[in-house]
Amino acid sequence: MSERRSEIKARILTVRLPISEVGFLNSLVDGLDRVALTRTRRKGEGIVDIIASPDRFDELLDIVEGFKKHVKGLEVVGESRFEELNF
Repeated sequence: MSERRSEIKARILTVRLPISEVGFLNSLVDGLDRVALTRTRRKGEGIVDIIASPDRFDELLDIVEGFKKHVKGLEVVGESRFEELNF
């Protein structure tokens, strides 16, 4: 399994937001035409990982900045490493 993990090429942006806004954020990201996917870390915490390919990551950063106008309390925590997550 560790060999497979070393082959995965993705970048992960972690954001924090009110739990009530998580579904809205997921819907926005789902509508981005394959730019990224979302994954909630733990139910009830309001921490979401947005997973993108390396070539779309800068685009994702710009998009998330725009989301801040529409998603109440959205805060970018930063980029996470794959090893930090429990996939």
